[in-house]
Amino acid sequence: MPQRDGGPTRPPEEWKSGDEPMTESQASFLTRLTSEAGEPFDATLSKAAASRRIDELLSRGKGSARGTGAGRRAPTRTPKRPPLTGEEPMSDAQAAYLKELAEEEGGEFEPGLSKEQAARRIGELLIKQMARRSPTEPSRR
Repeated sequence: MPQRDGGPTRPPEEWKSGDEPMTESQASFLTRLTSEAGEPFDATLSKAAASRRIDELLSRGKGSARGTGAGRRAPTRTPKRPPLTGEEPMSDAQAAYLKELAEEEGGEFEPGLSKEQAARRIGELLIKQMARRSPTEPSRR
């Protein structure tokens, strides 16, 4: 049992509140540990009994404070995507924004642009739009 605040560690039986019902934290941790161990959870344990049960389950290697118990599933890995090159087709969001900007600025919408080309074209149209507007003109959005 770990020591706290540098003082001597008392066994759970000697705790003043050892006979009280277990805390929510103990119940939550015990629920996880017993589930990982494939054992039933006893919601009626006292603080002292819950502490002993937690120590027992941890010492048997059926769980750990970090949740790497034997019964725990391995984390799901997301498939690795190939690195983006900018040559991929523009996204739907880029296409919609580019179409809107082209209509506002009198330009043509080019549907076959790559992501990189679309980003450049959006930048060009925004610069054109900003240059046309006066700094004191209120935004239309």
